[in-house]
Amino acid sequence: MNPQPPRENPDTQVSDRRRHRRRTSVASVRLFSEPCEITGPVDNVSRSGLLFFSDGNLRVRVEIEENGVVTKRTGRIVRAARMRSDSMGWAVEFDP
Repeated sequence: MNPQPPRENPDTQVSDRRRHRRRTSVASVRLFSEPCEITGPVDNVSRSGLLFFSDGNLRVRVEIEENGVVTKRTGRIVRAARMRSDSMGWAVEFDP
């Protein structure tokens, strides 16, 4: 009987691809979208929405308040996903 190789933890796989360590935070954030237009070809359409691709980025500014200190950064949305029926997860990549 051949033993099964140990299963990799999916969280470890993702963290191995990340460029920087993450830490938990109790900060609050305000996000402002930069005025822009994003265009591109539609991949698919349904009655409830569509998926399209673009070369452009959705530019944003964020104000992060943590421990009474406000930090302002700019960046772009790199991922958005519905996490539960009542909340969205937004991933912002900061400008260098």
